[in-house]
Amino acid sequence: MDAIIIFLILFIVGVLIGVGVYYYKEKERKKTYKIIEMEIIENLKELKPYVAPDEGREYTKEFDLVEIALSYDIEDIIVVNDEGLVIATTLKDADEVGATASSIFEYIKKLCGNIKKVVIFKEDSYLYIYPLKLYGENLYVIIESKIALDVIEEKEILKRITGVLKKYFSTITTIEQEIPEEALLSI
Repeated sequence: MDAIIIFLILFIVGVLIGVGVYYYKEKERKKTYKIIEMEIIENLKELKPYVAPDEGREYTKEFDLVEIALSYDIEDIIVVNDEGLVIATTLKDADEVGATASSIFEYIKKLCGNIKKVVIFKEDSYLYIYPLKLYGENLYVIIESKIALDVIEEKEILKRITGVLKKYFSTITTIEQEIPEEALLSI
């Protein structure tokens, strides 16, 4: 009987030590990933001044769209709603550009009817305006690039931007689900 009790005690101690070692290694692994992530962010912060537009504009501190812009050699990405209000952007002050581009798209749409995109060549860059419908919202993606984008790149960029926007909109739908409907009606 004593042997069984000693065995059970040693077994439980062994399992607890094993679980403790496992959690310690997981904690260290997460800490390592966090350190690597912070180094990447710091490197992006160092890189941003070298690729930022020359017009005195600065990139924002959010790196989801900046990563897309850097990977495709794009200067700016601005996402606005149908009223011209900025949803997401790579620039700090993109309100004026977003509102102007969305109004240009709407004006051309009234003139020409059903259009898929608008491409404007200005001085040394291209301005692409794409309509996008996401979760019932009419959005416009405005891309400014010094190089012309081909159709395949456009689709890849829009797909990645849509993925980023889904993250933004998923948090909004989560918040709406957490708030009771009566509270929304009283507001």
